[in-house]
Amino acid sequence: MDRNGVLLFAIPMALTTILAWVGDAMAPTLLISAPAVLILCNPRIRNLVLVAPTISPVVFIPIAIFRLLATDPFFYFFGQRYGDAAIRWMENKLGSGAIVVLWLERLFARTSYATVFVLPNQWICLLAGATRMKVWVFAILNVVGTVARVVLIWKLGDVFASPILHLNHWIGAHRIALTLLTIALVAFGVWRGSRNGRLTVESPSELAEELHEAEDEAGKPL
Repeated sequence: MDRNGVLLFAIPMALTTILAWVGDAMAPTLLISAPAVLILCNPRIRNLVLVAPTISPVVFIPIAIFRLLATDPFFYFFGQRYGDAAIRWMENKLGSGAIVVLWLERLFARTSYATVFVLPNQWICLLAGATRMKVWVFAILNVVGTVARVVLIWKLGDVFASPILHLNHWIGAHRIALTLLTIALVAFGVWRGSRNGRLTVESPSELAEELHEAEDEAGKPL
């Protein structure tokens, strides 16, 4: 087992997952008091839309682009390094045979370039690496697609600023209760993930063990 490869992937994955949990748990409070921190923690679409009209585009666009791109190279090189075993690992994480897995694999097989450009999430980046998409092609499609997506979200936030700010005002008025709710939801999600064996924060040794199992399923050595 390539210990350096496992460490290179496991550590940033754990850090960004924990950041995302913090962002989700504290979202109502961060949206009002520190919106830039919210999208730095978790740049999910709803957070980006809610934050877009609240801060300057000079702040919003670079932070959103940086955070969206931050983990993509790790998933790409993880897929590239471990190939079919990485794909089997992904399937085990998402649930082998699950609709989302079948959909992602079929979509990528038919339109790999367009998929990386339009939908460069972590699993698509892993598939790009595992299928040996050229690094420079992946980098260009990923960066240009991400920049276009962030600019589009900012534009939408500008166009629909009034209703978004109205919603933000309501969230601010109820942020204590809403924050308690989001903390409970995140805690429940983490607990359920640990019970199902699909917790996304893993030690390098746990990840290495999962890769060994995925290697056996893929039928080829790492």
